[in-house]
Amino acid sequence: MERIELRTQSRTIHGKEVKQLRAEGWVPAVLYGPDTLSRSIQSERRSTLKALQLAGLTALIDLYVDDKPKPIVVLAREVQHEPLTGRLQHVDFYQVRLTEKVKTSPRLEIVGESPLVKSGGAVMVQILNEVEVECLPADLIGSIPVDVSALESVNDSVVIGDLPVPPGVTFLSHPNDIVVSLVLPRIAREEEEEEMEAEMEAEEAAVEEALVEEEGTSEA
Repeated sequence: MERIELRTQSRTIHGKEVKQLRAEGWVPAVLYGPDTLSRSIQSERRSTLKALQLAGLTALIDLYVDDKPKPIVVLAREVQHEPLTGRLQHVDFYQVRLTEKVKTSPRLEIVGESPLVKSGGAVMVQILNEVEVECLPADLIGSIPVDVSALESVNDSVVIGDLPVPPGVTFLSHPNDIVVSLVLPRIAREEEEEEMEAEMEAEEAAVEEALVEEEGTSEA
């Protein structure tokens, strides 16, 4: 996969003045890592958004700082957005060593279709949207497929241990953690709950009736 490039500049503006920087179309950022001093940088908003859309938090970025000809290989670690507008506010870039493993969380992508869900007999609930993995930077992946076509009954599920393991990748999540599960549709679930409540009430009534009869026999 061709590595994504992003050009940045050293940043001298900090604190409240950063607001003006953003208004001029720049995104304040921080670069840090094991082989580089932590430094403040800035990048043009449009190019930063494009790089983040392509790389997310799981693909390597060649980060160029100022006019240096050699890029710094990084991962985007912390991406902050303005809560109301969603505008990109800040990014942390972590420099990686290509010979050392890193931890990332690729998204879990549903593939296939459960025949029971297709027929309307169940609803699929996705519990996990991503999974934590560890691998060398060269083995980084953006997503892992979750095949649900074999789910045929209510309460059937796919767990982490069922997922395909890409070469060089180690799952850090527990293998029994549930990714997706089939449950009854809401109406059917409500009817089942009502039936269970009715059965419990009938059992309680039978117990009370037996107690009353027992008390009557004792008094006689």
